[in-house]
Amino acid sequence: MRVYAMRFALLSIGAWLSGALVEAWAQPATPIPAQMPPQAALPTQEDHPTAVLPEPSPRWIYVLEPVFPYLVASKMWILDGDDLSIKGMVNGGYLPNAVLSHDKSRFWIAETYWSRGSRGTRTDVVTAWDTKTLDPLGEVILPNGRFLVVPKKHNATLSHDGRYLFSFNMDPAFSLSVVDVNEMKYLGELDTQGCSLAFATGTNSVASICPDGRFVHLTFDASGKLTKTELSEPWFDSQNDPVFEHAAVHRPSKRAFFISYDGWVYPVTLDGMPKVGERWKLQGPGDEEWRPGGWQLAAFHAASNRLFVTMHKGGKWTHKQAGDEVWVFDVAAKKRVHRLPLDHHSPTIAVSQDEKPLLFALTETAILMSYDTTTWQKKAERSALGISPWLLYTFGE
Repeated sequence: MRVYAMRFALLSIGAWLSGALVEAWAQPATPIPAQMPPQAALPTQEDHPTAVLPEPSPRWIYVLEPVFPYLVASKMWILDGDDLSIKGMVNGGYLPNAVLSHDKSRFWIAETYWSRGSRGTRTDVVTAWDTKTLDPLGEVILPNGRFLVVPKKHNATLSHDGRYLFSFNMDPAFSLSVVDVNEMKYLGELDTQGCSLAFATGTNSVASICPDGRFVHLTFDASGKLTKTELSEPWFDSQNDPVFEHAAVHRPSKRAFFISYDGWVYPVTLDGMPKVGERWKLQGPGDEEWRPGGWQLAAFHAASNRLFVTMHKGGKWTHKQAGDEVWVFDVAAKKRVHRLPLDHHSPTIAVSQDEKPLLFALTETAILMSYDTTTWQKKAERSALGISPWLLYTFGE
């Protein structure tokens, strides 16, 4: 009985639709004008023009996003630091590392792909990008691969003259892949003797940090062949008070500041064999509860000689905890000159290198903030910048 009723209903609906269609067809058609009005006639666009950006400003901020839920689809966001408007974006591969050129003409992304997306044949490359058109300019294959880990700023860097790019690798021996970015060709591997990361020390030399608290310093020739290896004396206690890998480095002045978990600052000159200066402490009397922490936790502004560090309240081994404040230090006086409470706790900061620098703070929830370091007022805030932005870069650092 129910089946019969359903069939009857369907037949009734079909009959009604047929009648409606016949009635619609019987109506006179709306006349089509012989010629469309001029304002409706648009030419077909055969070319697809590319917007061209001006030369990058030192106040622009480049944000590397590995996209943690979808690691094969990373991004580099480019924003104007004053209002955090988006200037552009490029896509990258799996767990990328980025390097900005010294002359603002391009940037490079070291990235990894598989022929079937997340499987198949693996290819590791260094891709060059034009900073104005955001077009890829070419790529160099890294035949021995690269170290795949949560992106770290010093996994890749440029030599002082900008000719060589170093990409950290572990296959399983530790090495630095050397790419001549002027010729866009792979030169070879430098054995780092179990030491990690890349800190340029000259036009044909680079240093890495060793597990026992030393530097290894490597010199090579134009063919990428290692010509000299030096080891420094241990300069930090890697067992009881390690240093953060994300040192604040300023290439033009060849200066770096390594921060230890307990809050010691180690100034280092990166000109030839690294020279470690006298250490000094971030915390003073009454600051015993405070510790440095985060990911990219330190930045240095060379013109003002100021060091910026993210700080939080916590005990020993809370070094991964994001900062509730940014402390600002005069490194010549080894003295704190300002404390900036953050609206959102941040593990990652950077500073522009212009005369009136901007401080950038990035949260684990994809919020980017910029602060004026002369008034300490927040200039802009942008939320929902992708899903998981992680590292910050500025030109001139």
